[in-house]
Amino acid sequence: MSIEVVEPPALPPQGTAVEFKVRVPPSGEITLVTGRQRVGIHQALAGRTLTVWANHRSVHFLLDGHPVTTVPSRLRPEDLAYLTMRYGARPAGPEPAPAALPRARSGTAILAAGEPVEVDRKVHRDGLVRLASGRYQVGFALASRTITLRLDGHLMHAIADDALTGTWPCPVPADRLGQIEVPRTGTSPLPPPPLPAGAFRAQRKVHASGRFMINGQFIKLGPRHAGKLVTVVIEDTHYQSLHGEDELAVRPRKNREPITRLYVKGMGTQQGPSRIS
Repeated sequence: MSIEVVEPPALPPQGTAVEFKVRVPPSGEITLVTGRQRVGIHQALAGRTLTVWANHRSVHFLLDGHPVTTVPSRLRPEDLAYLTMRYGARPAGPEPAPAALPRARSGTAILAAGEPVEVDRKVHRDGLVRLASGRYQVGFALASRTITLRLDGHLMHAIADDALTGTWPCPVPADRLGQIEVPRTGTSPLPPPPLPAGAFRAQRKVHASGRFMINGQFIKLGPRHAGKLVTVVIEDTHYQSLHGEDELAVRPRKNREPITRLYVKGMGTQQGPSRIS
């Protein structure tokens, strides 16, 4: 009788990241390594397959390439080797989201002086979010959506759809930011606020096909208007197209997310190169 000896996988060096797939169970509780790393995922994702990116500091869960949640890693090099055997983990690419904050043995996140943190929170129907054992109003317009809160000990900013939607005095003192559940570093610049609908206009030149583009949407006026320079008034729910004082058309806005950047002068409306938004 011959006995085959299976060599255990070599331990990856500190800092190595691995990537693999997991299926979310009905409970939403995913156990990566028994007794070491267990993560709760929203039950609405039960049955979906997520990509896991993990190293010694962070564990990121992604759905179709979009981050779902990030938690601090409790994984050791031998745990990463175990994930290779259990899930077929492979070497990972660049980190897909900001790293989780390092933590002291007490579990408190370690922050550099003045370092802001970000957390994702779902806004309840009453416009409130739960944060650090408190409830704070961020607005009814954001109800049922998941937003990002950035806190620096002085101010709290709300970010939705890559736009700054509100700023308030920070309800959590700087020395308690590390105690917030699942924080991450806030490294990217704050996005601009949404442009106020109806408060600005854009110019577009009508193409020979009778169309022009505004905010990624084609507006059709007809070939008889080809070559005209039209003014587009941007409202909450529609676009109003004007030629001089004459109204040519009113079209519904298909994308009603906040507009954070717009090229007021479209292609063909000014000298030199231009881009259409």
